[in-house]
Amino acid sequence: MLKGVSLVAKRRKILLWVLTIVGIILAAGVYGYLKIFTWNPERQKLALINDRLITVAHFGREIAKVPAPYQDLFKEEPREFLDQLILKEILLQEARRRGLRSESGAQGEEADLFLIQSLLQKEVLEKIKVSKEEVEGVYRQHRDQMGKKSLPEMAPIIEFAIREAKGKEQVEEYVTSLKRNAKIEIDEKRLQAISVPPPSTNTAEEFKKALQSGQPVLVDFGANSCAPCRQIRPILKELEKEYSGKARVLILDVYKYKELAREYRVQMIPTLIFFDKSGKEFFRHMGAWDKTSIEGKLKEAGAV
Repeated sequence: MLKGVSLVAKRRKILLWVLTIVGIILAAGVYGYLKIFTWNPERQKLALINDRLITVAHFGREIAKVPAPYQDLFKEEPREFLDQLILKEILLQEARRRGLRSESGAQGEEADLFLIQSLLQKEVLEKIKVSKEEVEGVYRQHRDQMGKKSLPEMAPIIEFAIREAKGKEQVEEYVTSLKRNAKIEIDEKRLQAISVPPPSTNTAEEFKKALQSGQPVLVDFGANSCAPCRQIRPILKELEKEYSGKARVLILDVYKYKELAREYRVQMIPTLIFFDKSGKEFFRHMGAWDKTSIEGKLKEAGAV
């Protein structure tokens, strides 16, 4: 009897050991599957255009080609950049469907651009007609602005302007039509997951305290969505560290603090406003500026 009980217990131990090993193998298999298929950016679908896939990895490679600070802006709002990739893919698919070929020797972006230009030229731009009556009508309508130049002198220029305007309008219509007929699927959750948060900016309360700190203050009235503002952001961050304890450097988003922007008569962004130690405006500069110039004004305001 005891021998039978001992045998049963031994078998249970063996069974538990086998089940543990099987569990480990299955877990490893699931992990491997997830790593290869689900977690692999090369296989993660971001969008599907007809039968062509745009993966997270492809999106990352394309956005890496964009110069700063636009790259950062697209990472924060990836939908706009994805829309551009989708449009490009639709145009390339249509060009290939019509049997268009890229220039001999052209590769990569150059080949894609040539295909798209060829498609638009053939399907839209070559079909644009400008009548003699249209040219004469524009000439009569704007004759006062033509000086003393005659219709024959101005006709080529007017025709070119009309052709350009028609071309832009008809290209937009053609592209809209292609997009409407394309089957587009976007993984909105994944798109949201790859977006990065915008950099933090200062508050109105921090601005008020800075003006009362007894230190010179530099405030960038700008916005995260403004490319020139983002261009000077690294400079301001460097100056903030370098002049810690000597001056205050702040960044205010004009869209969050519209009243402050109006109070300080901000007409364009970025606008850099320098305040002296008493909190009085000392100088302002509109537009991007180099570090040397910014630092010079900060010193003039009393940052030593």
